[in-house]
Amino acid sequence: MRFTRWKAVLGTALSAGLLAGPLAALPAHAEELPSGIVINEAYLNGGSANAPFTNKFVELYNPTSAAVSLEGWSLQYRAAGSTGAPTGIARLSGNIPAGGHYLVQGASNGTNGVALPAPDATIGASFSGSAGTIVLANQPGAVNPLPTGSVTDQPGVVDLLGYGTSNTFETAAAAAPAGNSDPKSLNRTEYADTNNNASDFTLSASVTPTNTSGTGTVPDPEPTDPEPTDPEPTDPPAGVRPIAEIQGTGDASPLVGQTVTTRGKVTAAYPTGGFSGYYIQTPGTGGELDPATHTASDAVFVFSSATVGQVAIGDYVEVTGTVGEYFGLTQLTVPAGAMTKLSEPAEEVKPAAVAWPATDAERETLEGMLLAPQGEFTVTDNYTLNQYAEIGLAAGSETLVQPTAVAPVGTPEHAAVVANNAAKAVKLDDGATTNFLSAANQAKPLPYLTSTDPVRIGSSATFTTNVILDYRNSAWRFQPLTEL
Repeated sequence: MRFTRWKAVLGTALSAGLLAGPLAALPAHAEELPSGIVINEAYLNGGSANAPFTNKFVELYNPTSAAVSLEGWSLQYRAAGSTGAPTGIARLSGNIPAGGHYLVQGASNGTNGVALPAPDATIGASFSGSAGTIVLANQPGAVNPLPTGSVTDQPGVVDLLGYGTSNTFETAAAAAPAGNSDPKSLNRTEYADTNNNASDFTLSASVTPTNTSGTGTVPDPEPTDPEPTDPEPTDPPAGVRPIAEIQGTGDASPLVGQTVTTRGKVTAAYPTGGFSGYYIQTPGTGGELDPATHTASDAVFVFSSATVGQVAIGDYVEVTGTVGEYFGLTQLTVPAGAMTKLSEPAEEVKPAAVAWPATDAERETLEGMLLAPQGEFTVTDNYTLNQYAEIGLAAGSETLVQPTAVAPVGTPEHAAVVANNAAKAVKLDDGATTNFLSAANQAKPLPYLTSTDPVRIGSSATFTTNVILDYRNSAWRFQPLTEL
């Protein structure tokens, strides 16, 4: 999110990348010799025409003489034009051996090519083939702030690769493939790390994914297209309920109290902050929605403190749980051992590009789904910003109006204002239930708020990342994809 009032810009940078604002320049950093793990190869066009492999990947390399633990590390991705924190994050684990490799599997553009060797980790982000920033971090959460320009000394960053027209890189961005049908990868030359992406990486037609066991896969010299497969079968496996069937077309699930099994891609995860769960959405859904046929949400909240730490955004999972309504939010309560990660291909979820729905019935059809909100939004309420990190927004260019300031209670004019407010109001939340005024939380930094750029009533709000449409505490909310 970005808030502006006249020429003022809210400069808070958030770990989930919802706010975009000015960021301080980094100090100059002297060039150093390689001293640790590096991003060695990035293959960005998996599954596309001419692709030797079905999935994109990032390969790490350990140039040292000792094994290095990657526990608590992560691989992160930020789109080329973004100025927030990375939003695609994969948690890493295990060790990378001395002189060895580590393979992180990414998303797929299609079905062309052969399978990668067994990956050591997976990331749900779909790397752009033409521009982007890949970050290796020695922390599990998003690197924040991640400045634009040349980044060669940033807390949390072990290595960074900016390519194409990316706005973040080491000294200069590396050249990118010519397009999705250009089957080349970005290869580090002899493991050299001079803190210059342009000189350290070259495009190569030799794509060589290698995992920690040293296993590599050599594709056919002339890859052939396999028989097409449908990553989202028309008929789900026996016993598996579609999410839309669980959600139903009303304001409550028709299956409340029943135990069901369903499948979906993880679109948001909240292992910290109090939500204790994650959202899943039917593969391939979202994008351009036809109101005539889209009558039920394709996403649902999975309440599961036992499994939320085991999933990452982009995972394809099968869960079994009890259907319930938690103060108006449809959810599945999933116990330990009732979540399975699926290895079969699944089409990526697409953010639904929608204007703010004016009625609860319309919002119910989007409950829990990944959204790219369209149109204008205006800050209309910051009363609980310093306590719960939530901001009241109004769809459109004007703030909401106090009904009694227009007409007395009981009059048609008063009722009209109440109805108008209900049609326009939505809250921007922080992906958590944290009370920042409690003594235990007063040392935590507040999302969305700085001492220099306050969030003022009447400021405009522009979304720069996707959000989840959530319903909590009797209000519809835009949630970031993880706790800020």
